[in-house]
Amino acid sequence: MARSLRWRPDAAAQVFKEPAGAADSRLAEFVRGYAGLRSRVLIGHVRRASVGQQVLADTHPFAREVGGRDLVLAHNGTLERERLVSRLDGFFTPVGGTDSEAALCALATWMTDQRVPCEAFGRLHGWLREINPCGTMNLLFSEGRRLYAYHDAGGYNGLWHVRRRPPYVRVVLRDDDWEVDLGAEKDPGQRGSVIATRPLTDERWEAFTPGALLVFEDGEIVYPT
Repeated sequence: MARSLRWRPDAAAQVFKEPAGAADSRLAEFVRGYAGLRSRVLIGHVRRASVGQQVLADTHPFAREVGGRDLVLAHNGTLERERLVSRLDGFFTPVGGTDSEAALCALATWMTDQRVPCEAFGRLHGWLREINPCGTMNLLFSEGRRLYAYHDAGGYNGLWHVRRRPPYVRVVLRDDDWEVDLGAEKDPGQRGSVIATRPLTDERWEAFTPGALLVFEDGEIVYPT
């Protein structure tokens, strides 16, 4: 099992990755106490390897520079790696052996070759639906300004989101005897959204529709509108 976290302290992405069990991760302990952990977009990933090995090169999330922005992606599911690699033109190439990194390279190749900006939400959604038949595919990715969340067309493993707005209340974590008063932790003007494979708290989470792409910016859904 590997644990990783990605955020942006400024225009560039910063990725912490460790190919180790999450419960034994010293990196997780460091991040927990790191006061500088503030960002518009955060992506955390804990996985059990299905494709690739338990090495740093195969640990999520993966990043590539596209059009002057760091594009960062994490994937849940299993894709036919060779079908994705066949879409590459040699500029973006995987370092490790995962299907997930190959998916990022395929996405970066398509965006670069077709000159598709991240803001072309409809075209991006169409491309994701096009490669989904390669296997099962829940994706979270970001270019720094927005968070893109795609749910597998076959409904694999679920994907949920919850929107948080003031006034904040106390929430309870479902898998642990732990609760937090969001009103004491959040600034009055803060708002955001959380996306996860399944609901994490006792809040009212909403399920993604299979095959849906939701794009979040400053905590609001900007696609579909």
